[in-house]
Formats: sequence, C-alpha cells, structure tokens
Amino acid sequence: MSMNIKEAIIKASRDFLALNMASHLVRWVMVVFLLFCGIPQKTVAAITNYTDRQVRNIRDRFENGDFPREGKKRGRKKKIKKRILGGIVKYIMDHPRSTLKDVAAFLKEEYKLEVSVKTIERELEEYASQTFLSAG
Repeated sequence: MSMNIKEAIIKASRDFLALNMASHLVRWVMVVFLLFCGIPQKTVAAITNYTDRQVRNIRDRFENGDFPREGKKRGRKKKIKKRILGGIVKYIMDHPRSTLKDVAAFLKEEYKLEVSVKTIERELEEYASQTFLSAG
C-alpha cells in the first residue's frame, strides 16, 4: 500500500472518529481496520486515542476472536429489576408519606428482596434521571 493511500486512510479515520468517538465498538473496529491496513501501532494509538498497550491488547483480542459487545454493562448486576422498580413507584404513589425504610420493608414483604436503603435510593435516582431525560 502506497504512502498516499495510507495517509488518506489516516485522515479519513481521524475525521470519522471525530464524529464517533463515544462508541467503544467503533474505536475498536477502527483499531483493527487501521492495523489491517498496515498503519503503525503508535499511529493507530494516536488516531484512536488509545495507548500503545491498549492497541496491542485490542489486536491480541481480535486475533483470539474475543470481540467487544456494544452496550455491555459493567459493574454489579442490578438487585432491583425494572418490574420491581415499577412496584416501588406504585407503592410510593399509594403511600406518599412513606420513607425509604418503608419501601425496604415493602420489598422484603412483597418480593422477598432484602436491599439497603442506599440501594433503593440509588435505583430510584437512576430511574428518575432516565425517565425525565427520555421524557424531556
């Protein structure tokens, strides 16, 4: 592959990534594509905003068939499922003066689910932010 073609690929990749940097999957695919085109690893790292080591790890993972999944959540699994969250919201609507301790007691009684007040608070905050962000 000639230098002009490689330079054109590098420029097009930079422009594309400037518009799609949020997606890890897009960046990952771009790393593999650029390496496949013979672009040096250090250049690939600079273009994709990864470190040299990250680029090498992506290449190794690709060669082993270990592909990333877009939208894959990290961290702990949720203790309070969406169905239960709906029950909590209904309980709060029916009992507007209830406290988080009351909600915890309701979950234990109704769903046999023991969770901390902090977990309930965190889940409700996340639910509220998603509900109001998607509604607005």
